[in-house]
Amino acid sequence: MSKRTESIEWVALGDIVLGTNARTIRPAKDRINEYARSIAMYGILVPLIAEKHADGYHLQAGYTRMAALAQLKADKALTALAQLNGVDLDRVPVRLYTGDEKGRLMLPIIENNFHDVMNEVDVATQVRSLLDAGQEVQQLEEFFGKPKFALLLSVLALPAEVQELIKADRIKASTAVKFAKEIPDPAKLLKALNKASDKVEQLYKSGKRKNKRITEGVLKGKQTPLKVVNDVAATLKKNPPSFHNTKPEATQLLLNFLHGLQQGMDAESILEALASGEDIQAPEVKKRGRKRKVEEPVEV
Repeated sequence: MSKRTESIEWVALGDIVLGTNARTIRPAKDRINEYARSIAMYGILVPLIAEKHADGYHLQAGYTRMAALAQLKADKALTALAQLNGVDLDRVPVRLYTGDEKGRLMLPIIENNFHDVMNEVDVATQVRSLLDAGQEVQQLEEFFGKPKFALLLSVLALPAEVQELIKADRIKASTAVKFAKEIPDPAKLLKALNKASDKVEQLYKSGKRKNKRITEGVLKGKQTPLKVVNDVAATLKKNPPSFHNTKPEATQLLLNFLHGLQQGMDAESILEALASGEDIQAPEVKKRGRKRKVEEPVEV
């Protein structure tokens, strides 16, 4: 474990150096507004985390609290509420950290992971920095759990464009990793994901979908049993597969079975038809759209 010493100081806002946040997720406005109101009523109860340098206090965790404080000071009503409650708007409590590089890199992960505001790409990037700094794999496995740690390593291997989709919350990291295994060619993977992303966007705009996240159902289509039957039957009719030693009658037998399922026949009826060699025809394709109204002849 990394060695560390800690203390808490009240620091002037002007001495806080924001630096670079370890996460790319921006807190929602509602979340910031809730934090701002909470601070106006009770102050900052959980100290920020920072490193003390010659040019100021370099923030490691607490970006949402800083954003909420800025929002509070820009709102006259909340400012008045804070003053009424005796909340100090010019200084903030800061927990100072002095330790090694590995401990410093772990701070944002620990702080942000508890609040579920860090996406897997940001966490994975931070993990890579930890590994480069000499952090032991076993300790990271104990912290995240082996499945989550393995997922983070897999995220690092994804194409940059796919990582951007994860960061934008357009696809879950686990889903992206699964698709990458099924479609190992990066170009084909990106093409499939972009196509799915466009489809999701259209569904979202039409109100048929509540979020813009790519799912397996969108990428592959809903794999209901009947859809699988229809897809196999269509493929067999269009381009019968040439399996080794497969006879044409075997393909026809399978087609008859699939047509029976499409027709809604029960098991006994399908088996009787197959036993007698009867051809089961595919159901008629129903035409979609409104039926034209047939005008009645007018007597003259």
